[in-house]
Amino acid sequence: MKKVLVRALALLGVLVLTAITLLGVAAQSGHPLDVIRSWAQMPVKVLNASTEKPGGKKQPLLSCSAVRDRTQDFLRYHYRFRSFSEELSQRSFQMYFRILDPGKNYFLASDIEKYAAYEKTMPVQIARLDCRFIDEIYALFKTRVAESAPYIEEGLKKSFDFSKAESIETDRKKIPWAKSTDELKDRWRKQLKFFALSMKETEPKQEVVIEKLRKRHALISKSVNERDADEVHAFFLNAFALSLDPHSQYQLPEMQEEFKVAFSLQLVGIGAQLLGIDGYTVIDGIIPGGPASRDGRLQKQDKIISVDSGDGNGFTDVVDMDLNKVVQLIRGKKDTTVKLRILRKADDGTVKNIVIELVRDVVNLPDGAAKSDVMTIDGKKIGVINLLSFYFDYQGSKQNNNDYRSSANDVAREIFKLREKNVDGIILDLRQNGGGDLNECIRMTGFFIDVGSVVQVQDRSGASESLDDRQAGVLYDGPLAVLISKQSASASEILAGALKDYGRAVILGDSRTYGKATVQHVVEIPGTRGRENDGALKVTVSKFFQPSGGSNQAEGVKSDVVIPDVLDAMQIGEEENDYVLPHTMIAPSKTFSQLQNLGPILPELQRKSNARVAKSKEFQELLPQIAKAKKEQDNTLFPIKPESELPESARKKKNDKAKKNSDTKGSALLKAPQVIEKDDIQLFEAGNILLDAITLTGKSNWSK
Repeated sequence: MKKVLVRALALLGVLVLTAITLLGVAAQSGHPLDVIRSWAQMPVKVLNASTEKPGGKKQPLLSCSAVRDRTQDFLRYHYRFRSFSEELSQRSFQMYFRILDPGKNYFLASDIEKYAAYEKTMPVQIARLDCRFIDEIYALFKTRVAESAPYIEEGLKKSFDFSKAESIETDRKKIPWAKSTDELKDRWRKQLKFFALSMKETEPKQEVVIEKLRKRHALISKSVNERDADEVHAFFLNAFALSLDPHSQYQLPEMQEEFKVAFSLQLVGIGAQLLGIDGYTVIDGIIPGGPASRDGRLQKQDKIISVDSGDGNGFTDVVDMDLNKVVQLIRGKKDTTVKLRILRKADDGTVKNIVIELVRDVVNLPDGAAKSDVMTIDGKKIGVINLLSFYFDYQGSKQNNNDYRSSANDVAREIFKLREKNVDGIILDLRQNGGGDLNECIRMTGFFIDVGSVVQVQDRSGASESLDDRQAGVLYDGPLAVLISKQSASASEILAGALKDYGRAVILGDSRTYGKATVQHVVEIPGTRGRENDGALKVTVSKFFQPSGGSNQAEGVKSDVVIPDVLDAMQIGEEENDYVLPHTMIAPSKTFSQLQNLGPILPELQRKSNARVAKSKEFQELLPQIAKAKKEQDNTLFPIKPESELPESARKKKNDKAKKNSDTKGSALLKAPQVIEKDDIQLFEAGNILLDAITLTGKSNWSK
């Protein structure tokens, strides 16, 4: 269990790993190499595969008996759940409807009530090999999709009135099931208006927009009607998996093959991690060194609503589109262009509609390598190491290449550079670090502590194993700070948590990290009828705990000193997901012993920092933005209204200015990113705090 699988979703330009196409699991964190190393060294479990009936008649892959077996397999390995309980039954029932109809555009509230009897009896039904309710609900879904066609056609025949002040809810969890067909009709009217508005800027002819919308819904209807029993039953299995926790998943065989092929790390795309959440394709991370990373404009949690693949057909609306089809639209040949229309929650709390153009390219791991630089504050030198991920070139390592990339090796190199420059302290910047290889994380933690526990892993039985740094000695024993954000996740949380436990570093930045401390393993199902496999399960099998026994699950690793930042006001983190595993604690590791207690100086560090922030012009300009973002954090309404109030000349001038600013930003970031940006006020304040800590401890050696 020493290799941790923390991602099994879509990575454009790197991996395509998802089987959930309508309602994806909510935000996860990690790096593609987590998957690669875990997959390569993980034992394959042998499960009960579906079989053929006597007489040679072939049965579907996911017959009802296979559905029963797969639910039992999930429960056999899952960290928390042991039986298909009434709680899981209720969750699965609700999740199945949400997977089928994430936008709540088809089912009525009365439909859910009609099948309410199954909400608690599904475990019994499946145990009896009676899966009729799965098929009946899907049959009703097909009926409702067919019934929506007249609503849609009626809406398309009318001119869209953009002068009327209306809005659409972008957080679909807030949308209730419609109580009547009239409510559904009005919901469709607004949706069509929203889609038309999103196309208006790039396609001024309304008749063309209407025809594209008509084709879109024809394709949705065709897809719904062509799904076979395996796909329908896979939807239910994913509803069940998501009821266990946000990170468990079932993959059909074709998705499992895509999973394996993707390990080449040679797919051409934009270098972004995608999730399917409530029918939206959501950016869950930016791959260091990829086109999106170099461009700099695409951000985590952006929702892609349409894609222009560059095939000459313009933008294709992708809301409620299967995630794998969205992947195919975005992926393409090297040096070709793809345009993404996104919805973004802006710093001021409003929802923006933005178009970003990117040039596809191969994602090269070295482009995201660790880098360092030195900043001078009050005559003191503070070294800064920027680490975007815990990367590891697994293939190069297996082939015994001497120059394979390793984040630990690269950070060690940067530490030696900074030591030669006689820095007074070092800041390890993990603000954009979404995780990565566990072994690299353990090695890196060992650069700052002597032998001892780095992280504990607890399995479903309650047994815990401590994963230790066993290499005696340290590379750097001086004052250390770790700069974190709500986007710091997985392996970066392990390192920050360990260094905090040991008192080896001051944790600075946002109030906390992301908060994912669960471990997933992939279990392949042996193939039948000539298939290489019958799919796979991704299942949460254990949890991480810090050396002291605490856990960052759901709560994240909390900063010792908080530095104001707009991102900290955003609702980002594991706790935003459905059915997250709870925060718990275990006993400290026997190999853990605190090096020093920084607790007594932390209140004074925060007081001094607050005083500087109060006097800082830059922070005082930032604070109103943070306050507004906090106030508007629950605002997920998007106004369905163009900037029609502006004269054409003014609108054109504004758009030209926005495009110029956007292009300038993108061009600047095509160059190697700087470790220390002059306007990075959070980083410079972190430097001030570290200098305060050096003064207050009166020590130059923090490793003893």
